[in-house]
Amino acid sequence: MILLQVNNLSKSFGVEPILENVKLEIQEGERVALVGRNGAGKSTLLKVIAGEYNYDSGDIMKPKDVTIGYLAQDSGLESDETIWNEMLTVFTDLIEQEKTLRRMEADMGSERILNDAAAYERLLSSYDEEQHTFKERGGYQYEATIRSVLHGMRFYPDDFERRIDTLSGGQRTRLALAKMLLQSPDLLILDEPTNHLDIETLAWLEKYLN
Repeated sequence: MILLQVNNLSKSFGVEPILENVKLEIQEGERVALVGRNGAGKSTLLKVIAGEYNYDSGDIMKPKDVTIGYLAQDSGLESDETIWNEMLTVFTDLIEQEKTLRRMEADMGSERILNDAAAYERLLSSYDEEQHTFKERGGYQYEATIRSVLHGMRFYPDDFERRIDTLSGGQRTRLALAKMLLQSPDLLILDEPTNHLDIETLAWLEKYLN
């Protein structure tokens, strides 16, 4: 499956051409490195693909349901939430679905439902379907996934209640990367993601992406 096609893309700032006739195709499962000298337009190309910059000519095509995650160079996470609460925002839909399951479980024990066999069967059927969907979407493991990714980015349980706006720039950059990984877009675009990673964290990131 083709995730992205770029055809004859050109971009100028004023009268200075930055990108000319760029062609690029990314298939599902591919890992692509963009290499070039400083000022060659690498970051500009990534911003154009991510939709942060417009372009002068050419085409960018991707399937409608393909999601793109973009992490700019040295971009730190901005939030007044704690580390843990901010990571939970990635899973808002699952958290709401979990609340729905708890409400359905409570209803199963209510006298009104227990005294109505047909209503009980309908509720049980709906619950089974909701629970199956919840499980398929990772509903029983999202907290473990958060802990695993935070650990990989060198944030530990004692850090989880720290407010993000009290962290250093490097820490907020690592958190931005952690949140992007948790969002798990179809196409992940990282601009110089290793700037604030030590060798151990870099090795973890490579393994995680594989």
